[in-house]
Amino acid sequence: MATHRHINGICVCITLLTLLLTALFMNGKALGITPVAGEENSAKLFTENDCNAAWDVTGATEITLADSGSSVKGNGAYVTGDTVYIVYAGRYRLTGALSNGSVVIKAEGDDKIWLLFDGLSIHNESGAALLVEQAGKVFVTLREGTENALSCGEAYDEQAVAAGVDGALYAKDDLTINGAGSLDITADYQHGIVCNDDFVITGGSLTVTATKDAIHANDSVRVRSAALTLTAGDDGITAANDDESAFLYIESGEVTIPACCEGLEAVQITVAGGNVNITATDDGLNANGYSGNSAITVTGGEITVTVPEGRDADGLDSNKDITITGGKLLVSVSDGGGNCAIDYGSEYGGKCTITGGSVLACGSSGMAEGFDSSSPQGFVMQSLTAEAGATVTVTDETGEELLSEVVPCSFSSLLVSTPQMAVGESCTLSVNGNETQATVDNTGSTAGAFGGRGGFGGLGDRGGALPGSATDGATGEAPTPPGGGFADHAGNAENADSAALTSSSSATAPAANAPASEPASAAEVTPPQGQPPTDFAQNGASDDGTRPVLPQGDAAFGGEQGDGTFGGRGGGRLQGQTGDLQDPAGESQQSSAAAGNPVTMAQLLWLGVSVLVLLAGCLIALFYKRRG
Repeated sequence: MATHRHINGICVCITLLTLLLTALFMNGKALGITPVAGEENSAKLFTENDCNAAWDVTGATEITLADSGSSVKGNGAYVTGDTVYIVYAGRYRLTGALSNGSVVIKAEGDDKIWLLFDGLSIHNESGAALLVEQAGKVFVTLREGTENALSCGEAYDEQAVAAGVDGALYAKDDLTINGAGSLDITADYQHGIVCNDDFVITGGSLTVTATKDAIHANDSVRVRSAALTLTAGDDGITAANDDESAFLYIESGEVTIPACCEGLEAVQITVAGGNVNITATDDGLNANGYSGNSAITVTGGEITVTVPEGRDADGLDSNKDITITGGKLLVSVSDGGGNCAIDYGSEYGGKCTITGGSVLACGSSGMAEGFDSSSPQGFVMQSLTAEAGATVTVTDETGEELLSEVVPCSFSSLLVSTPQMAVGESCTLSVNGNETQATVDNTGSTAGAFGGRGGFGGLGDRGGALPGSATDGATGEAPTPPGGGFADHAGNAENADSAALTSSSSATAPAANAPASEPASAAEVTPPQGQPPTDFAQNGASDDGTRPVLPQGDAAFGGEQGDGTFGGRGGGRLQGQTGDLQDPAGESQQSSAAAGNPVTMAQLLWLGVSVLVLLAGCLIALFYKRRG
């Protein structure tokens, strides 16, 4: 038979077809195939549970902390010495204090756990005060009016070091903090808060003091309606992972970093609102990375960056782009030392553009950069010098004040832009009352000096750049780096740890901030303007579903009901605090990872076709094998 003679070729063709269909199923997005469903979850940065701080203690497990005497009333947790273990999904209310102990969460990989901090204090001399070994997602609610504290000693034990635990609060999975209480974290070892996945904070007052990073997350840090005060020996907030997909997003709230090396660090940094105040010794905002996606995006809020000392320090530093569409920025970097108020990757094709908002950026003239000349909003760049504490005022042709700020550091370069500045019009720059007339021409220009420091030579016509940039002055084009890659424009060795995300400039307007006690619906958490893009599913918040309503009272776990003293995990799931929590609609909550990247019907269809083709090939081969 002819078919029999060609059976080997038929089998090869079927196998290749199966492999092709499987490749499309696994990598369709990378190959340019657009999914027809399942993208809605990636558009969420804050889930309903992230924003929901409402807590009913009825039915929750009560954990009371005390040295050599901690107790558990309820199920899902047990005590060993001065360590409390939480091993099942559910709600847990924690009070009391431990002078040298910890709370360890070691649940199933899809378990969601709610913790109510109701006036607790935990210090662990040799490890993390709160350690999340495994869970689907952990929600920490700070009860209104309560003060809570976590702290650690100067050295961790061998077991903690071997496991890579390096934070006073250390979570290997997604972590959310909300509520209206306060949490004080002191890390004498390394970092304050470490989260290996997404860290979200939507409420409460958080104070962190750490010898290294105050907040360190692998995938993302997202801030809404919270008050953060962060003091760090290294970074205030950093988000970084190996594939450069991490990002930092501030929607609202107060972020104050009075002392740090670098303030905010990630490949993609977006500030859409709130008040951000940073005093740094290196970069205030640093968008690092090497994938060409580095970007600082400001769409709203007020940002103040002060760098009073240091060398090669920058106020805003991006290895590629800086985009400002709104908000108010005051950047003050001390003169000298190669310090720049604004530093972007112009030599690698990056741009610094402004379409809205107000900016006053003052720093050293040696490596100063301004906005791109194509920016729709007018700006003026001048070589003006002044000592620390100078008052800079900008008025228009009619004498109306457009901007007035006290600049903390000395400077020899000034960049200013407001929405009222139109190209071709003139304005008056006043430094401590000494006035200079300037024309808004979206290029660099030269003005006189004000005392003490003296001025410098005229500027070129390079779209708002002062002398010393790496752009080719003859062509205006950026030189190509060796090998076509993106070098570390900031010159910081730490930039190798950074993360990347594609910039987005066409997002919708910011949504109204939902109070922590009134959870936002899915429609209320659509991406605000300037947020990181939604073309990666992992960038969206996990679909947590609604808060489960658990039965009242204690449930039996093996032995006596509600004694809370069982050892180990025991047999079977708890009644009343189960791992497969149900929402009021009766739909099982998905795990954080699964909900963040759901399998669509189209993908299931591809997989089904692949399996059917493979089975058909096997049956055909078997049929002709028997007949042969």
